[in-house]
Order: sequence, then structure tokens, then C-alpha cells
Amino acid sequence: MSLAAADLAWDGSAPMRDAMALATLARECVTSGVERRVLYLRLSLLPPQLREPRHQRLVREALAPVLRPTRARLYELPGGDLAALSPPPGEHLEEVRRSLARLLPEIAAETLLPRLRLPAEAARLLTLVEAALGLDGAAARAPAPAPGSPPPSGSEMDAALRALATSNLTSFLRRQTVWRLAPGDEQAQPVGTELRPHLPDVAAALLPGRSLAAAPSYARRFRHAAERRMLAELARPQEARDLGEACLPLGLGAVTEVEFLRLEAVLGPQGRRHLVVCVPAEELLADPAGFALARGLSQQRGWRLGLDEMEPALLPLLPAHRLDVPVLRLRFRPELLSGDGAARAAWDAALPADRSRVVLLGADAPAAIAWAWQRGITHFTGRVLEARL
Repeated sequence: MSLAAADLAWDGSAPMRDAMALATLARECVTSGVERRVLYLRLSLLPPQLREPRHQRLVREALAPVLRPTRARLYELPGGDLAALSPPPGEHLEEVRRSLARLLPEIAAETLLPRLRLPAEAARLLTLVEAALGLDGAAARAPAPAPGSPPPSGSEMDAALRALATSNLTSFLRRQTVWRLAPGDEQAQPVGTELRPHLPDVAAALLPGRSLAAAPSYARRFRHAAERRMLAELARPQEARDLGEACLPLGLGAVTEVEFLRLEAVLGPQGRRHLVVCVPAEELLADPAGFALARGLSQQRGWRLGLDEMEPALLPLLPAHRLDVPVLRLRFRPELLSGDGAARAAWDAALPADRSRVVLLGADAPAAIAWAWQRGITHFTGRVLEARL
């Protein structure tokens, strides 16, 4: 939400919403070519002794007189940063910048008070917004096998699969919230939970020093066994009762295994209505008959079948009836922003008309949310929602 300068208030009620609105506006400037000038106040860089209420009041007093008679807008961001945005030429923003530089000489104005031009510097603005959201650090990654680690031997693989069949995967299950956030919403709302075994950690525990990436057939067997074990644990009555609105990313083969059939039975008709099974889009391409079987089973038994890890490059390759699924989980990639007009048109045309079916995966930056909102997509997973402030 952008606020008129006449309504300036330091304690904004929705800094996350302002961050999303600013990211959306930056993206729209890139698309339309409309020019804007931005003064970004990196107040989060100030030491605590310069962020007391009296300092906040001084900053507000420096902003208000210049912004009130103009068409400028102020965005209040997580962490205390502010962004003042105006049509060109924006001389009043330079006046504000000089006043604030005198008020806050502890940090160089080039660092504390950068001026930006949209659309030319949209990428830099989005980087600043991501930093305010705490998304500029590297994402945590699971420990990987050392480079050059050998694949497991046949006997090691058999032993790992036997151990996996009776292992407790509780500590290896990863739960990720699916969020709904539409333009104008005060807060993101949780609408479901994705559950999957975290395979790198499971492999590190059962096959230390071995690399499944070096043996794709072993990797597929290991994943299938881990999914079966997860399903067996979820089929326990208490676990099934607590499942709620759940998305299970599974391989095609898992939906015909006895563990999945047992989970279906424990859930009953009511519980199955809240279950979504999403299979990798690549498996649809590799085994369309298997996907058709899974779709038939879902329709007969009352759960929903979706597509997982849909890559932008795959969208135009799949016929519309293949994408007509209750849930399409699209992976956000930078090319969605940088692609040429023809590529963007092809991606947009391939998306389901009912955009409420689409979940954007990997929404790790405001630019991803902005891209989605422009296309009517409001369901997400990713760090920018998990880090809602």
C-alpha cells in the first residue's frame, strides 16, 4: 500500500504489503516504460541509538513539508526502510535527500540515501527491497556429498533401502506452508501445507559419503522408498487426522502403492477432499499413460491430482488438456522476468484460465510476487512469504 505524503505515519500498518506494492510498481515501470524517481532511505543501516522515536520524528519532519504539495508517495518497508517515489524530474526528492544527509551524517548519503531512476534501475530497487525483507543472504542448503563422491554399491544400496523401510522419518520431513496473498491483503494467509521427505538429509544418514546424483536409477529407487515410508507414517490414525489441507509431492508410482491406499482409507471421504497429490511435470511427459491412470484414481477416490515443479520452458510444450489440473505448481525462474515478448506471451497463454489453481514455487523475492500478481496468481511458497514481517 502506498501512502500519500499528507498521511505520513512512521508506524505503517502493513510494511510487507508496501514492499509488495513497490515491487509491483517497479515491474510495471519496466513493462510500460513509465518513468519514476525514487529516494530510498536505508534507515535499517542506522545504529540503534539513531533509531529512537525522536530520530524518527526528525526524519518525518524532514520528509513531510516537501512531499505534501507533490505527487510523491511514501512506502514504509520492513525493518524501517522508506522509499519516496515521484514522477520525474523529482527535484523535491533531492531537496529531501540533502536535508536528511545533514540530519544523518554518520553514513555516506550514497549508501544511506540512494536515488534511483525507474525503469532503468528497477533491478537495484528490487535488491534493496529484498535486503529490507532479509532475503539478501544465501538460502540455507543441505550438506552435499563431497565433490567426486562415488555412487553407492549394489550391496550398500540394498542395505540403505532395507533400513529406510523401517526408519522413523519424522525428523526428515519438511513442511512448507502454502500462502495466499492478493494485492491489498493486510497479511498472507496460510491455505495448506506441503510435506515431503528431505532426501539429501535421508541419504546423508543412510549412505554417508556416497552420491546418488552419480547414479540416477538408484536416486529414483531411493526417492520412491522414502515416499512410501512417509506415506506409511502419515497413515497412522493420529497423523492422518492432523493432516488438514495437505499437498504431497509424489512420484507417479507412489499412488498405487499399498501405503498410499492405506492413507486413503484412513483419511476417508472427508479427509481425501483436502488432499492434493502433485507429481513432477517431467513424469507426465515421460509416462502420459501413468498420469492418466493417476488422474482416474483421483477422480474415483476423491483426492486431487496436480502437477509439481512445472518449469517455464515446459509450459508451452504441454497441451491445454494436460494442464487442466486442480493444482499447477509453477517454479519461478528469472527468465519469467527477462524473456522476450514472444516467450512471455507463450507462457501466459499456457497458464490455466483459472489462476486460483496456480501455486508459484520459489517466491523468494518481491519480484516473483509482482510477476504473479500481474497474472492473477495469488498462491505461493517461498522465503518472501515465510519471512513476512
